Amino acid sequence: MLARSRSSRWLRRAVALALAGALAACAGQPNEPDVVTVGVGSTTEQRLLAALTVVALEEAGLNTEIAPDLGGMVGVRREALRDAIDVYWDYTASAWAQGLHQQNPPADPQESFERVQEADRDRNDLVWLEPSEANATLALFVDPEALDEQQSPTMDWLAGELSGQQRTLCVDPAFRDRRGGLRDLAEVYPMDLNRVRVREASEKEAIAGVAAGRCLAGLATATSGSAYAEGLVRVRDNLSVLPAFVVAPVAREAALAHTPRIADALKPVTELLDTSTLARLNAAAQQAETASERQDLARRELAGHLEGLGDG
Repeated sequence: MLARSRSSRWLRRAVALALAGALAACAGQPNEPDVVTVGVGSTTEQRLLAALTVVALEEAGLNTEIAPDLGGMVGVRREALRDAIDVYWDYTASAWAQGLHQQNPPADPQESFERVQEADRDRNDLVWLEPSEANATLALFVDPEALDEQQSPTMDWLAGELSGQQRTLCVDPAFRDRRGGLRDLAEVYPMDLNRVRVREASEKEAIAGVAAGRCLAGLATATSGSAYAEGLVRVRDNLSVLPAFVVAPVAREAALAHTPRIADALKPVTELLDTSTLARLNAAAQQAETASERQDLARRELAGHLEGLGDG
């Protein structure tokens, strides 16, 4: 019933977008810009999200261009604030801490989204559109061979393994030293940092270390394509210590006022994405060498998603 309802919503939305496009063609729509500029950071995930965005916008009859490789999320936000891009994808904890310069980003995804949505609209004229179910929070991954049969690993379990057996934990120096990282985990879970062997490692090195057996656990994002490709298992933060990084599209308020179809056009993308789906797509996107290949991947995924809703 849910799938059928969502399919009906999509069909109604598609009809509405088609009508809007036809009216725009007839009336000229002088208030709508000729092109929607999509801002892209410098990670595989940002390039994938941009590809999904371009496909969805063009399916809605909008022309697009990409502003690529804008760096980290601070750089991408900067381009939006100076009106150089119209829409981009952001992460709530990143925006809260680095963009809005606030402390203690919430661990609850809904609270995290609502705080950032309100603050960015009031202060920066940035509109957080309907969020996805993907949470790109920091996460620790383990090899499933380290687990008992059918065991679902939690942070309580990992804390005991690291402390009791002096196993190796591979994390980057910032996570080891800052608030909202390893020290906060050790304050909540039964982890004795004096008995944990911490090895400095980038995300790539940490995932490789876990896969090779050099590390019991390694730090990455929960949507890591590398961890997915290696078949690693995410350790559940069962007491919700780590901040939520809800993945959502953000549009300039002025761009949205000129081109309101942007919001509806991107809903199929947010409906597609959850944490595991984004990890799977990141793994696939790592194999894509060009923007065209990423857009082919995006087109297949969105088509399959909508077909699945129709079959339901």
